[in-house]
Amino acid sequence: MVRPSLARIGAPGDGYATDRDLYWGSGFFIAPGWLLTCAHVVGKGGAAVCRGESPMRVTWQERTAADAWEERTGTGTAVLLAPRPGAAESFRDPWPFPDLALVRVAGADDVRCLWLSDREPGARAPIGLYGWSVQTGELGIRHGMGELAGSDARALLLGGNLPIGGLSGGPVLDLRHGSVIGVIKGRRREEGVAVPVTALHELLDLREGAGVLREVLRAHDLHHLRLLDDPSPYANWTTLQAALPGLAPPASGITADLRARLYGHLAELPPPAGAGEIVHLVEEVKEQVRGERLRSLVLQNVRTWREGAALLYGLRTLEPGGGGTLVDLDAVLLYAAKAVRRTVREHSAEVDPARLGAFTGWLAGQAAGHRHWAVGEAIRGLLDGVDAQGSGDAEGSGGTAGSEDAEGRDGARAWDAVPPSRHPSAPPVVQPSATRTDVLVKVGAPMYDGRYPWSVQLIYDGLDVTPVDADDRGVRAEELAATLRGPLARALGQGDHGEHLAAIEVFLPRKLFDLPVDEWQLLPAGPAGPGVLEGEEGDGEGVDDDEDFVDERFMPLGMRRTVVVRDLRRNTRPPSPEWRRRWRGVVRGPLAHEPLHGMAPADGHPAATRSGGRYPYYGALTAMDDMCVPVYCGPVGSGEGQAAMRDALMAGHSVVLWRRDRHDHDECKEFHRQAAHVLGAARHAEGLDGPVRDLRIRLYDPESARAQGLRGKLAVLFDPPDRPPYATETMRPPPLAAPGG
Repeated sequence: MVRPSLARIGAPGDGYATDRDLYWGSGFFIAPGWLLTCAHVVGKGGAAVCRGESPMRVTWQERTAADAWEERTGTGTAVLLAPRPGAAESFRDPWPFPDLALVRVAGADDVRCLWLSDREPGARAPIGLYGWSVQTGELGIRHGMGELAGSDARALLLGGNLPIGGLSGGPVLDLRHGSVIGVIKGRRREEGVAVPVTALHELLDLREGAGVLREVLRAHDLHHLRLLDDPSPYANWTTLQAALPGLAPPASGITADLRARLYGHLAELPPPAGAGEIVHLVEEVKEQVRGERLRSLVLQNVRTWREGAALLYGLRTLEPGGGGTLVDLDAVLLYAAKAVRRTVREHSAEVDPARLGAFTGWLAGQAAGHRHWAVGEAIRGLLDGVDAQGSGDAEGSGGTAGSEDAEGRDGARAWDAVPPSRHPSAPPVVQPSATRTDVLVKVGAPMYDGRYPWSVQLIYDGLDVTPVDADDRGVRAEELAATLRGPLARALGQGDHGEHLAAIEVFLPRKLFDLPVDEWQLLPAGPAGPGVLEGEEGDGEGVDDDEDFVDERFMPLGMRRTVVVRDLRRNTRPPSPEWRRRWRGVVRGPLAHEPLHGMAPADGHPAATRSGGRYPYYGALTAMDDMCVPVYCGPVGSGEGQAAMRDALMAGHSVVLWRRDRHDHDECKEFHRQAAHVLGAARHAEGLDGPVRDLRIRLYDPESARAQGLRGKLAVLFDPPDRPPYATETMRPPPLAAPGG
């Protein structure tokens, strides 16, 4: 089964030399004409091969009509490498993770391909290692058996037979599921090391990677769909998987055939926007079929529709004492119907009408023959109005703020309308609730060596908190922006879904309130310009290399999304009565503008306004109405500004605006005018997002800001009590997610 998909990679030539310089390593086909291998295998050919400027020789075997093996060769071209060495970088050993490469192979469009796993591997899974090697002095196919010994942040650790020289780039198969879970990288001490296939997602983040990888994964699923009806006498992976025990529990209705057909249809849909879109859809389906909200504790870095479906395998209803009815087939079919409806509503121009018609027809057939009549009705309710012409729902296909809720209601209404007597064994169904997921960044108090511990978390609907990443050892203040890029990107990928962009709430010690958190970026700009990564090659033109290329990760965070500061110290104690009262006031509105130091706005920012005493501003801040928002023209991390901010927090204020950069005093009058305009446009606390972001966008461009008379760098304290509720324990995920959990 593996052999026709396995290839050896080397320098152009006869391909048989045992000289290690001519034979580089192994690879395997994951789609017709597409080979997956390690970047360090391709790197043996030099910089020109890595850039796709020089070819490599790819050799594989094919079964003949006489049941013999015949070798075929093709020319390979490196299309994607992660990471790809920059012009000034040497080829390192060991090659950094993810150490993956996609190679386009000419003349391999009819090759048999392996099945890529759709989920994380289970602990102690039995595995097979495959590849070509010259370890024994003769070039040939080698394979070994073992088990998955564990994993760390980037790698799978392999026990049993260790990889030998030449196997690098070959597949690691989970023998329980008949699927590829990793790519052999090498060995480390007494363990084998492999790159998980989920690391392919990192290729999506490359400038040129998203389109290529999505097309390859689409071709993978369509290849296996076509094999279902192939008259060839040789078994295909779907046939093999049907005889294996690992696909789904015995009582599940999810068969290998159904899965392959579902994935083939899902592959025809436009890709999801990100992990958040998939994860929230999965959670919505779970809530609907279980009848109860129970959010997953495990972050899922899923980037394709097929992986979202796999998260529902083994799903059961919630029953006292455990157990529960298996509802994974119900959930998977509802998930598919919701994906179709959402795709047509938001991407109707990208959908092929004939392929959409085939998918909806197949789903309708599954609904008609479903064991639970109510499930079929719910699916038909979701597909109602979705036709082969790509038209959306009856109200039109344009997206609206309530479109996700409407989608959920359609399915819930259809299910709830069914008389209980018609579906006594169907799982209970509730209306899926609207969900909002945002990101919490917590920077702790400095330790003795000046380092600040940090954590990044997700908060669901203002209540549940689950961790993304953390470092209790901490980093220095100037290192926070670079350190938090990766964790923030992962968290935002989980939080963004539908029309919702996750907000970022940054808990800070008061001396760090002036950190430019709204100017942080998820990717650093390289020397060639804002559209070129550090370490990437450019031609000196920056983003002008591709006028259509837009990557929001290079933009300051505050230009796209809500970024606010919250007080670390105050949120470690129960909310005070003043804090709750003033929060209700700013939520109710209308918001009013008052200077933080208690002086009239027309006076600008007097050089000395302290009234003496330990709390010089507390009296004026306490006297303000509950709808008043204090505004300060200057930094608040030290001196007078810090004292004024402390007194504002003591007085219970939950919204404060200030200018975090230093400036001349004569600019303060204009800044107060800007702040008053923002508050007037917002009217209440929940309306601040738009006016604040609009002002920040204009302030980020110095020339535009000067032309409009705008001044300063705007910072916002937005610190509601009970978000999350006081003393909420951060949910801790289990160390390894079980399939279908």
